[in-house]
Amino acid sequence: MKRIGLVTALLLALTSAPLVAPTAVPVLSGAEAACTKAPKWKARANPRFGISLSYTSSANLGEDLGHEQQRFGTRIPVLRTWDNGVPEPHVVEQRNEWYGKRWLVTSIKIAPSAVLSGDHDAALRRYFAAMPRRSPVFWNYFHEPEDEVKRGEFSAEQYRRAFRHIAGIAASECRGNLYPTLVLMGWTADPASDLDWHDLYPGKRYVSVLAWDPYNGAEGYASSYRSPRDIAGAVVRASRSAHRPFGIAETGSVRINGDASGEGRADWLRKMASYFRAQNAVFVTYFQSTNNGDFELRDEPSLRAWGAAMH
Repeated sequence: MKRIGLVTALLLALTSAPLVAPTAVPVLSGAEAACTKAPKWKARANPRFGISLSYTSSANLGEDLGHEQQRFGTRIPVLRTWDNGVPEPHVVEQRNEWYGKRWLVTSIKIAPSAVLSGDHDAALRRYFAAMPRRSPVFWNYFHEPEDEVKRGEFSAEQYRRAFRHIAGIAASECRGNLYPTLVLMGWTADPASDLDWHDLYPGKRYVSVLAWDPYNGAEGYASSYRSPRDIAGAVVRASRSAHRPFGIAETGSVRINGDASGEGRADWLRKMASYFRAQNAVFVTYFQSTNNGDFELRDEPSLRAWGAAMH
C-alpha cells in the first residue's frame, strides 16, 4: 500500500492534478502499524510459573534445564536467562532446541553508548531473527539498570534511548511474539526507595510488559517470610498505573533461621503463587540460584510447593 501511495503521489505531481488535499496522510495497514510499536500482550486467565537457569555458561543451559526438571519432577513452563552481550544466532538456535515451546524471559546487556552507536545493530537483527517464532519471548535490555545509573555509568535518558533503539530493531521483525519487557528491581517501585521508576520507563509504545524482581531478603538474609502484598504490592500498583501487564522476572527467599525443614518457605511459596494468580501476573520465575544468597530450592517441601505452581 505504501508503494502504491508513493506512485500515485508522483503521478499527481507530474500531471498537476491534485486529487488529494495537501494535508492528507497515508493510512497504515494493520500489519504496518503493528511493526512500529511493542505488540500488545493478550491477557490470560492464569500466569505461568517457572525458574531461572544457570548463567555461568551457555553450554550448560540445556543440562541445567534437564537437571531442574528432574529435581522438580515436572515440566518447567517458563525459563529465565541472561546474556552479557548479544548471543550469536547459532547459540540462540541451539537453545531453541533445548527450550522447545516454553515461554522465555531473557535479558541482554550492552552499554547504552554502544547500543546508540549502532555498532550492534546487525548483531541485534540476527539475534531477534533467530528467536523462537511461536512461543512468547519476553526480551529485556539490561535488567535492573538502577545501580549503574546511580553510579553514573550512564544516565536514565541514555538507558531509555537505548531501550527504544533496540525495541525498534525487534519491531522491524514484525512478529507478534517478541514482547519488549522492562525489568526493574522490586525496591524501585517502593515509595520508601526514593527512586522513580518512570525515569527508566521508555514509554508504552516500547514496552509490552513491566517486569520486576521483588525478593524476600534481596541481600541474602531474611528474618521472616514477609507477606506477598508487602513484597510485591508496590510493583502491582506501579504496573497498573502504567496500564501495562506485569510479570515477575525474579523472586525468591532464603530460608529463615528456624526453618530447617523448609516447610515455612514452602508455605510462603504457595502464598506467593496464589497472590500472583489473583493479581493476574503474566509470568513468575523463581531465582533458582545461590548467587548473592542461597535462594536455591533444594528442600523437598519447597520443591513440591513450586513444582505444584509450575504444574
